Amino acid sequence: MKKSLLPIAAIGVLCFLASVRPSLAAAGLGPKAKIFAEFDTNKNSVIDGDEVAAVRKAFAADPKGQFAAYDKNKDGKLDDAEIADIKPPGANKGGGKKGTDTPKKNETK
Repeated sequence: MKKSLLPIAAIGVLCFLASVRPSLAAAGLGPKAKIFAEFDTNKNSVIDGDEVAAVRKAFAADPKGQFAAYDKNKDGKLDDAEIADIKPPGANKGGGKKGTDTPKKNETK
């Protein structure tokens, strides 16, 4: 009888870990990843729509917090351009889209 309880207990532990995993994963993310995990609610890798208002509200509540570095003109507000500069981790900084055939530095076609 005891042997049959072990698989059930293991399944229970796995279900618990699966429900806790997102919060544990967010704890190990870098600053940009945390921003996108929290504010990019539609998961399109852009802070847009209602997400912009949420970012502005968070910045107003804590101007020295996670968004302080994005206030480039140091006016105490995040304007549209400053919010647009918040890119997800791993975003292509070269301006082009990944997968295009634009050569990288020192690369020939």
